[in-house]
Amino acid sequence: MSESKNNENKGASTFLSSKGGILSGRRSFLAYAGVVTVGLAARPVRAEEESRIVSLKEAHKGTLEIDLRIMNQYVEQPQVELDFYTGGRTALTGPNPEEALAAHCRKFKRAKLGGPMLGDITAAGVSVWLHLPEPVSVEVKMAPKTGGASKTFTSEAARFQVVRCEGLLPGTEYRYTVTDSKDRKLGGGDFVTAPSALSEKPMKIAFGTCFHKVGLYRPELMKLVQERGSRAMLVLGDSAVDGRGNNYGLVQADYLLRNLSQPWQRLTANVPVFAIWDDHDYWGDDSGGTTTRGRSIDPVGLRKSWKTHWNNPDRQVDRKGIYFQTHIGPIHYIALDTRSCRIQEERGKRNSFLGKEQMDWLKQQIRESTSPYILLSGGTMWSDYISNGKDSWGTWDTEGREEIFQVIDAKKDTQVILLCGDRHGARGFAIPRPDGKKIYEFEVATLGGVPGPGPFGEDRSAQLFGLKSRSWAFGEFSFCTADGVPQATFRLVNERGEEVETVVLD
Repeated sequence: MSESKNNENKGASTFLSSKGGILSGRRSFLAYAGVVTVGLAARPVRAEEESRIVSLKEAHKGTLEIDLRIMNQYVEQPQVELDFYTGGRTALTGPNPEEALAAHCRKFKRAKLGGPMLGDITAAGVSVWLHLPEPVSVEVKMAPKTGGASKTFTSEAARFQVVRCEGLLPGTEYRYTVTDSKDRKLGGGDFVTAPSALSEKPMKIAFGTCFHKVGLYRPELMKLVQERGSRAMLVLGDSAVDGRGNNYGLVQADYLLRNLSQPWQRLTANVPVFAIWDDHDYWGDDSGGTTTRGRSIDPVGLRKSWKTHWNNPDRQVDRKGIYFQTHIGPIHYIALDTRSCRIQEERGKRNSFLGKEQMDWLKQQIRESTSPYILLSGGTMWSDYISNGKDSWGTWDTEGREEIFQVIDAKKDTQVILLCGDRHGARGFAIPRPDGKKIYEFEVATLGGVPGPGPFGEDRSAQLFGLKSRSWAFGEFSFCTADGVPQATFRLVNERGEEVETVVLD
């Protein structure tokens, strides 16, 4: 059965100061709908506070001034942090960026530029990612929190490190620390491996899209993902890089901006992250393939850069796209590349959206899967209920989409759940299929609270709920068994920790 609270969430955000416990810093604030709420009391926004809130339009400009404002929106950063980012951005956009960045880090006595970021979590392993200013080797020490023998994993010297840690126990909480070959501590955290099978104890996976940089320094959602016990976080597009085109210096600078966020650091050091891109991560608004608006795109270079800065499975697999598949314990996760494989000159034709190679791979993955659930994610929406399929399947490849849906229809013991983003706001759909079947689609594009289309489409017959844009929320799946039967529940959780929508999948 499906249970959903259809609302448009008209409430203002609640903000807890350092006294309340959610945010800490020398001066913290949150502007929403013309008020700042401190504790439980609301007051008008002061002009100097309102000026700190960065709009999406401003974020797209991506100047140094705007990036510094993004850093200071919710907690004033120490001046040394602002200076470090300013000099790091200058180094990355100048000549000899690696050498200049290493010298900049020595000046500020920084042993790392990013991480540790967990990723590629399974029932038996996890990967630890770091960005270092110079090539050094690292050591990861990991042990069960409840006691037991520790394991040590080492790497060769490199600036970008991904240390694979295997031989772990399923469904077990671990604590880890990372040090480099110069005996400098680089961080650590706690995480829980995926279970080997579903049980009565729920397993949670969080997801969402559209940080658009502006949401990366706001702590509530990321803190809640960790506190609610998610085993993984799926970041499905428009997250860290914002419309930088082929300017790799600014691409790197946007990742540095991400890595310096304390909320992001705490989340990713403790909750493994999987990521795919959408248009702004890829090149710019509505971009895809090798050309956009008459300008050339470098998909090979962009894919290489992407794989360097994220901790996904299949990082070393040589394929024309960033798509991948993995198993988060009993859950089969398939992540698509809905940007770089597009064929612009064949728009509207079969295979023009994913490319034939990715389409064939996808259908094979679905057919061969034996998991009770498949989470199938793409950057843009699967259905056409919102914005008439703008920049998505409905205007690119309806024939190919129907082929995928028919493969899904044929699955007997596996339920395929569609995930997406791009159109700001949050929505759920039960897409009707032949013989009374349906395919669930969940689009949660509210990690940055940015503007977008209305919460509901003109045709509401298949829509389960709609949350307006300019709202803050993330999606969460809970998987378990009830009387031996697999059960999945979707929840939409806002920045106050309220479950504003619940859908029990049938």
